[in-house]
Amino acid sequence: MSSIESKRVQYRKYLERAGVIDALSKALIKLYEEQNKPEDAIRFVRKFMCESCPDDAQYDLMKNDLDEAKTTIAKLEQELERLRGQIKKSPEEYQELTLAGYKSLTDDEENFNSLLRKYLTPDLLEEYMLVTTSPPVDAYLYDCAVSGFEHHDSAVGIYAADPESYDTFGKLFDPIIKDYHGLEDNDSDVLQKDTDWGNVDEIENLDAERKYILSARIRLARNIEGYPFFPKLTEKQFIEVEERVRAATETLEGEHIGTYMTMADIDSETQQEMVKEHILFERGDAYLTTAGAYRFWPTGRGIYHNPAKTFLIWVNEEDHLRIISMAQCGDLGDVYNRLVIGIQELEKNLTFARHPRYGNLAACPTNLGTTLRASVHIRLPLLSKDQDRLRAMAEELQLQVRGTAGEHSEIVDGVMDISNKRRMGYTEFELIKSLQDGVVALINAEEELEVAGQEG
Repeated sequence: MSSIESKRVQYRKYLERAGVIDALSKALIKLYEEQNKPEDAIRFVRKFMCESCPDDAQYDLMKNDLDEAKTTIAKLEQELERLRGQIKKSPEEYQELTLAGYKSLTDDEENFNSLLRKYLTPDLLEEYMLVTTSPPVDAYLYDCAVSGFEHHDSAVGIYAADPESYDTFGKLFDPIIKDYHGLEDNDSDVLQKDTDWGNVDEIENLDAERKYILSARIRLARNIEGYPFFPKLTEKQFIEVEERVRAATETLEGEHIGTYMTMADIDSETQQEMVKEHILFERGDAYLTTAGAYRFWPTGRGIYHNPAKTFLIWVNEEDHLRIISMAQCGDLGDVYNRLVIGIQELEKNLTFARHPRYGNLAACPTNLGTTLRASVHIRLPLLSKDQDRLRAMAEELQLQVRGTAGEHSEIVDGVMDISNKRRMGYTEFELIKSLQDGVVALINAEEELEVAGQEG
């Protein structure tokens, strides 16, 4: 018996055990015996497969009740967050929480690879435990490390609570940043070069025949100067950030003209549709939840996009802004040009936080520097069969390979996400150019395998 036939047999046995075949058979017999055949046969079968199931009117009523319950829960969550914000922890409480979190992290014998665990020594713990950033933020080490204290499997384990955190806790953040970005041997006082978008005309359409590349996407993270990051943003500040971004989008012109929608005004079904289209974000990441990214949700969150949905701005997803340019093709040059014009227009009305050593600031140390992630979804069925060669080429080309469903996802049917591995130490143009050169090299390798297969 073939593997396909075996799966069919197993599936049929499963349906029999679950009573599906019996229920379906009874419904079909009932339909056969019905003298006045109904116009909607599917609805008839559905009704008699489960006589206790709700009818359409009952279903609509239950759905409305569920939506109302979700709305009530969201309001209660917001109120709970407001009440939590009114409770100020004492230095002693922060000390107790920090010590407990550190002990839990360092006692874990299964998860020991986070950069937080690697670089938070007992001496640094003692030095930083009761240190805070400047008022009114007053961020403690615990505010930055709480996610890593709880989630020991986190690769990094720390977020900056505000821009000042990078300096206040510099002996911890600096080695983590250098390690993650591969800059351990860089003793320069400046790790990130000045912004340089380069000559956009040098970035091209990488797959004019649309044979390999399904889509191209570039995103930047930005945070508005003068505000903390998500772990310490107040409810009022979430709203202020949203209003400032909304006002800035009203000045955009040409293909960047679009519509701003605040999250609270988008119904749940539309939200899910937009998430599936990859044009809207959602909450749920466990690491970000613990770090405080979804506080006061959905207050202060929103999205701006043009009619073509090729230029988007996410507001207060993780950073204050995620600026995205994309296209359902391989025209990386068009995507890059649209992004550059968009960010330059926004900079006329918004001043973004920047660090003299680390470049553009973000809440997560992994996004510092250019904050730029450029990627293509590409189908390379032959090359993907040789994972060792694919990974080796990607490493040599400074590219990151993952499945299209995100980090740690599998490559399916030869379709993968290829992006720049580096964020810091290079200019924006250098990163885009390296992605372009790398993708071209991968396509050439795929074409060589195609020719070899034809000749074979």
